[in-house]
Amino acid sequence: MKTRLSATRLSTLRRCLRQYFLRYELGLTRIRKAAPLRVGGAFHYGLELYRTGLGDDLAIQTATADYETVPEWMDPTNWAVERETLRSLLRGHFWRYGTDNVEPVAIEQIFEVPLVNPATGAASRALTVAGRLDAVVRLADARLAVNEVKTAGEDLSPDAEYWLRLRCDGQISLYVLAARAVGFDVATVLYDVTRKPTIRLRQKETPEQYGERLLADIGERPDYYFQRREVPRLEDELAQFQAELWQQGQQLLETRRRTARLADPSHAWVRNVSRTTCGHCEFADLCLNAVRVDPANPPCGYQIHADAPPEPAHEEAH
Repeated sequence: MKTRLSATRLSTLRRCLRQYFLRYELGLTRIRKAAPLRVGGAFHYGLELYRTGLGDDLAIQTATADYETVPEWMDPTNWAVERETLRSLLRGHFWRYGTDNVEPVAIEQIFEVPLVNPATGAASRALTVAGRLDAVVRLADARLAVNEVKTAGEDLSPDAEYWLRLRCDGQISLYVLAARAVGFDVATVLYDVTRKPTIRLRQKETPEQYGERLLADIGERPDYYFQRREVPRLEDELAQFQAELWQQGQQLLETRRRTARLADPSHAWVRNVSRTTCGHCEFADLCLNAVRVDPANPPCGYQIHADAPPEPAHEEAH
């Protein structure tokens, strides 16, 4: 079976080989989903329901239904605040873009396309490129665009570094190429970012009152919370990315070949230790404490998937 290279897999491979090994070669994942993934996943689900024609209230209710039961490991107040945050952000997004003249053409479009050697045109026998597009939309001027949705915890002002980084973001190039490969003649990417709130629950304030205050704040300064921007891709940029994509695939295969020659397979997957990489890694506690993972007996709090582990549909942008 060919390995499916998704945008998440590729970014992990670039960030840290050891993280890739633990997550995708061994199939190690945390049992408890981290807060950014919970929020990002529920937010995307709410937008998906809304785009398919479900009304505002029902889309929000359905997307946050899992919050009706508090896990035993979670503080009930914090759980309720997370739920109200999601409800307010979704309601604010629906209000902000309810009349934006952006027409959904395809929602949650799954793709799997060949990984092609740009020098020869030959497809890889071991790897494909796969994933899911948030949406393909038709803009007001009739152009088709990939619509990429993110939640983020950083500055979204027009001059923020966030937007500058997108000029070199491989995920955008990947999604443009994938959309074209499955039949959508997309011209650009419409990047849709929602900022997580920085206001916090006040003393003697209920989670519901906090949600109302957050919604009021969204109404007063919507540009702080919601930003959309076109991120174009030139043809030479796409060609350069295709070459980088092929190179990443070859790096993965070569690392696997080295793995087969070592007594400890993890030694082929070199760690990239830094505050940036380790700060957001779900395996930091294991890796930094030199815990050797036995797939037959995973560490407490983790589990091993027999097949390729399920990739999060949506990841929080850090």
